Amino acid sequence: MKLNDILMKNFCSISIVLLISSVFLLPLKGNSQEALSLSDCIEYALKQNISVRQNMLDIDRKQSELLQSKAAMLPSVNGYINQGLNFGNSLDYTTYEYVKERTSSNYFQLSSNLTIFNGFRLLNTVKSNQHALDASNWTYEDVKDQVAMSVALSYLQILMNKEQLNLAVEQIELTKGLLERIRILVEVGQETKSKELELKAEMASNEVTHIEAKNNLIQSYLNLKQILNWEISKPIKINEYDINLASGGDYDRVDIESVISNNIAELPKVKRAKSDLESAQFYYKAVQAMKYPSIDLQSSVGTRYSSIKNPLTGQRDPFNDQLNNNLGQYLTFGLQIPIFNNLKNSGSSQLAQLNIKNAELTYRETEVQSKNAIYEAYYLMNNSGKKYEAAIKSQEAQRLLFDQSTLMYKEGVLNFYEWQSSRNNLSRAEASLLSAKYDYLYRIKVFDYYRGIPLSL
Repeated sequence: MKLNDILMKNFCSISIVLLISSVFLLPLKGNSQEALSLSDCIEYALKQNISVRQNMLDIDRKQSELLQSKAAMLPSVNGYINQGLNFGNSLDYTTYEYVKERTSSNYFQLSSNLTIFNGFRLLNTVKSNQHALDASNWTYEDVKDQVAMSVALSYLQILMNKEQLNLAVEQIELTKGLLERIRILVEVGQETKSKELELKAEMASNEVTHIEAKNNLIQSYLNLKQILNWEISKPIKINEYDINLASGGDYDRVDIESVISNNIAELPKVKRAKSDLESAQFYYKAVQAMKYPSIDLQSSVGTRYSSIKNPLTGQRDPFNDQLNNNLGQYLTFGLQIPIFNNLKNSGSSQLAQLNIKNAELTYRETEVQSKNAIYEAYYLMNNSGKKYEAAIKSQEAQRLLFDQSTLMYKEGVLNFYEWQSSRNNLSRAEASLLSAKYDYLYRIKVFDYYRGIPLSL
């Protein structure tokens, strides 16, 4: 009765999970969509990922700020047109006499202003904004790298879960073969019914493992879709890769200190921190310029028209004649000397100095963190390689032991529970080998990133 309860419980869980998994996996089987390589997925993610697109908007904003600061160095030109109606006693600006009648007038002006010198404030503002744009670009590159690594991790997770699913299928086929053999032996009276029931329970357990492997595969596909900003209901297929790692490779001969010295300055996050520091330094110079005198050049040309009659002729002068006769120009140089501005300039200078100090600390911290990250990636890769080598040996030993146990179980030398223990040990060894293999591959890719090697399989 206890064995039957186990079988019924497993059957119910299998039925429920099969229904759920069919929603996700059946569209994949019937879809003729072209499989995506890792490079395809990374390229798609960089176009669709929300974080990447947000950083692109930040770059556009920094470009606008840079353009605006450059344009501030150019002279300003403005036009002005006025139409006036006067009633009663008013001053006629063409004759500078008071008249008491309704009149209309027009005034036209074109003015320009140019900053000749302001302590290089405008120039340093341009340089500060240029470095701010560079920092935004490096932030964008860093975000792209992080997204690419996330895509690679999810991609490898799918490949690992596919292999895990294949192992689960192999386990079912193995148990099915043993069950068929035992059934025949039971029918001819050479084996007991209990042995058949034991294998049926084992089959149910294998099917549960198979469903769990399917669920893990579904979840890894969902993770990849989320990173790609892929429509959840839309199926996705990835390429099949034959992952065959040569343990160690040339990484045993890598000089980690050379890797750090040659590549740390090229990391996007380090370049971003350096650009932020340079931007803060030029911004401080721009703020300091507010303490110096500034020289401006202003020019203007203007003319006017009035409907009042000429007192000498008694006639209204023609429009064009009035514009020509009233045309005037002026050119002025202005010198502004800051004396006291409520400590505004001093306060702005102090804040700019604090920004520099903060940027220096951030730059130093980023270099230290990046150096530690390279060390960590190197040692994690080495440890993963050793773990992978040990997992290979363990799986090979457990495979030999299981093959021997299966032969002894068929001959009746071992009981079911001894055979099952050997099989569980093999399953754990195979799962550990898969995990170690893909973890080692991912660690290699992370370390390759710090070496400047493009991400690929």
